Amino acid sequence: MRCLRRSSGIVLLALLAPAAAAAAEGAAAFDNLVQSRYVHCAFYKSYELDPATGHRLMVEGRSQSLTHFQAIHDGHARQISTRVAGARNVRVMNGGKYLHFVDHVAGMYVLTTVYGCIDRDPRSGTCVTYGAMQSRHFDPRVLSDPDAVYVALREVSDPGFCDHSFIGIQEASSGR
Repeated sequence: MRCLRRSSGIVLLALLAPAAAAAAEGAAAFDNLVQSRYVHCAFYKSYELDPATGHRLMVEGRSQSLTHFQAIHDGHARQISTRVAGARNVRVMNGGKYLHFVDHVAGMYVLTTVYGCIDRDPRSGTCVTYGAMQSRHFDPRVLSDPDAVYVALREVSDPGFCDHSFIGIQEASSGR
């Protein structure tokens, strides 16, 4: 079972079985992300363990990398990452069970996979935080079968989480 606790800037995230979460929710589980103007993700190479449960403790603001996706439309998005200078165009692929953002840079692939919901708004039931993993690899199958590549690499991927901007909220305009 996943557990997410946001208090004092700490996110407690048990990454026990990402496949089970995605299978239970289906492809529609990622609609909020692909319809969102912005998706923000944080990934961790290292993390502390909760002494009581043994679950991973990921402290907000202490991630090793941040990734931001915007302009998600028709299977593409713009990606900004703390690991690469500038914005890049990436592919957005629904592999069947998971949502993938695929970047191809200098012969290497950066695969950001969103595998399921880990926190819901208690009032609406809308997913507000998604479990995610990020990997760097040279497997070109990612362009045809991203789910298989994710499954093969998830044990060596960087764990993390993503959230999205809310749909239908009018942006503040300056000077009006």
